[in-house]
Amino acid sequence: MADIAKTPQAPLPRRLAWVLVPTYLLVLLSFALPTIPLDGSFAALVLRVADSATWEQLPLLCMATLILLTSRPGPNMRKRVIETGFILAAMVAALAGNALLNESVVKPAFHVPRPNIVALTQHHALEPAVAEPHDFYALGDKQARRDYLAPRLAALEQPALGPKVRAHWIHETGYSFPSGHATASMTFATLTLALGMAWLHGWRQWITAAMPVWALGVVYSRPLLQVHTPTDVSVGALLGIGWGLGTFVLVRWLVEHTTGPEPRQRSHARATMG
Repeated sequence: MADIAKTPQAPLPRRLAWVLVPTYLLVLLSFALPTIPLDGSFAALVLRVADSATWEQLPLLCMATLILLTSRPGPNMRKRVIETGFILAAMVAALAGNALLNESVVKPAFHVPRPNIVALTQHHALEPAVAEPHDFYALGDKQARRDYLAPRLAALEQPALGPKVRAHWIHETGYSFPSGHATASMTFATLTLALGMAWLHGWRQWITAAMPVWALGVVYSRPLLQVHTPTDVSVGALLGIGWGLGTFVLVRWLVEHTTGPEPRQRSHARATMG
């Protein structure tokens, strides 16, 4: 397959669409995902993929991407420093801002219960205080819900939960819609992909082009672990693509208006004027 960055007749928006449209169509396959045992090694692997989009792991990906982008051949030291500042600030603002907005405003506004909580109440596993999903969310804050859920999951026989999956269910006691994991992973993947297509060549670009594959893994992990529905992750992924593209446009504008466009863009502009 030819390097898409070297195809002069393909503008950047079209190249992005070639990747992002199929990626989102693959997100919709989450509606066809099977039910997996939650006490086996595969569930543990799925959980590791999900955890790669948490605040414990995501900063490592951000730093690796930042180094990949700013260490490319060409830019002088001033440009590298400016790019580093803008990209780092944009990543923090996009990911932290989205997480805060999602958890504090969007999810409480829709107040959709998680599918595992719905299933537990249908099987009367959370009684006596919780007979319906809304009873669970009326217990108090997230910590109060965790304290109520933990002993009941410890005594639960079906579904069988591995220790790490059980701990994950206990931790994830917020509302369900939309998926924060799906939004964060797709935001990061879209931003990285767009910056890579705009600035990188060769193997560096292919690394950034692979980020949507990682984001798809995170998206699929949420329904597989039964803590989100396919609707949750489909909407979350769509929001993430929008957040990522918006952040890319802002970063690129700031960098180019501070340091000037990339050499390829200047050459194209001179050729067009000539």
